[in-house]
Amino acid sequence: LSANVSTVIVEEERFAHASRINCAVGGACAMAMLFNTPIGGLLYMFEEISPAAWPIELTFRAFVATTVCALSSYILLGAVNKEVREFVIFAWLPEDKEWSQGDLPVFVVLSAFLGAVTACHTKLMLAMAAYRQRQKDRMRYPRLGVALQTVAYCALCAIVSGVASLASNCRHHGDSNLQYVRFNCPEGEYNPVASLLVNTSHSSVKLLFSGNNDGEILFRSSALAFVTYFALNVGLAGLPVPGGAFTATMLLGGLFGRCVGAILREFGFTAAVSGVYAVVGASAMLCGFKQMAAAVVLIVVQCVNDFNMTPVVMLSVSIALSVNRAIIERGHDEEQIERKKLPFLEPEIPHSLDCKVAGDLCDTLPMEAELRRQATVDEVLAALEATKDKHWADFPVLDAGQCIGIITKAHLTATLKAHGAGDPPGGGASSCGGGGGGGGGGG
Repeated sequence: LSANVSTVIVEEERFAHASRINCAVGGACAMAMLFNTPIGGLLYMFEEISPAAWPIELTFRAFVATTVCALSSYILLGAVNKEVREFVIFAWLPEDKEWSQGDLPVFVVLSAFLGAVTACHTKLMLAMAAYRQRQKDRMRYPRLGVALQTVAYCALCAIVSGVASLASNCRHHGDSNLQYVRFNCPEGEYNPVASLLVNTSHSSVKLLFSGNNDGEILFRSSALAFVTYFALNVGLAGLPVPGGAFTATMLLGGLFGRCVGAILREFGFTAAVSGVYAVVGASAMLCGFKQMAAAVVLIVVQCVNDFNMTPVVMLSVSIALSVNRAIIERGHDEEQIERKKLPFLEPEIPHSLDCKVAGDLCDTLPMEAELRRQATVDEVLAALEATKDKHWADFPVLDAGQCIGIITKAHLTATLKAHGAGDPPGGGASSCGGGGGGGGGGG
């Protein structure tokens, strides 16, 4: 193989590496803008990718990118006379977020329960997505069928949310000056359920987290909204729409936590406002769905703008995540990767490999499959011929009896076609994909 072909192979691997870096940086910037937390965006992507796949240089690149992204957002919003507070979940004014030691046992029970609820929620969403995929496979016109299914479900969401809102009683505006949804209520009143359902998830979470609107959202309204939103959110899985699972999960936990807090406060079991319980519930539900810890704590604490809530949020995350992992092995995203059979390297070594060494995992390759550094076309054809009935995706490149790198089957196939060698044995890339390698592929 010529030096030019080796250069092309290396460049392809570099492009793939750059694509992964850009994906991580873009995700960090998106989370930074969503919650106005540059460090939170960086930490979120770090936990999402896991340290096993986080390159050293990515930390600084993501740090600079989220910084530039945040500053650009402030500048652009200022140019149109807007403020970032209009678009993010953030408590700009001081709020009552006081809690006492007597609330801790309730926080523990609430977090443990929501950890289990989140596991069930994840399993239901995965089951619904699998059901929709089976439906799609049976459709004669899949694109049209999915489009009609999506439109029908949007209509169902609007109808169910409207009916649930009509079941709620109107209330007069309180002293919090928060923006509620009027819906079917007369002037000067609002519909509490509509304010939670017929609204953006960001606005609803703001209402739930607030410490200044105690008594304005009763536990009945929160409970009705929780049941309705839970069912609709599960039914959304598998549809080609941006469901917003992150804030949706926060909203579900906030609704349940607010309901519990309102009940306890109404019957005199706690002096803490129900907004504190909403924060605990949102943290528990979110960490279980994403199976993250530090990023959830930082994002939620910054949303409420009160670092005194940090110990409570950390307690909630610790309990909920422990219960969730005892019920379900993977989070929603990792389970999707597993079910779609995407190439993914687990951060932890499987227990089945505990008693094995590297030599136990080596395949026995025929001599023809071991390529020299300067291999001829005939040698490459012989290597592919010797492995055409196998699923090997990579071939070792040897120099003086030592392995100096690997080259993928896909690269060998493409190289032969470029040299006019015709269709190589095996019919091109193997079923294993052949996406790795590169490295020292000086072959």
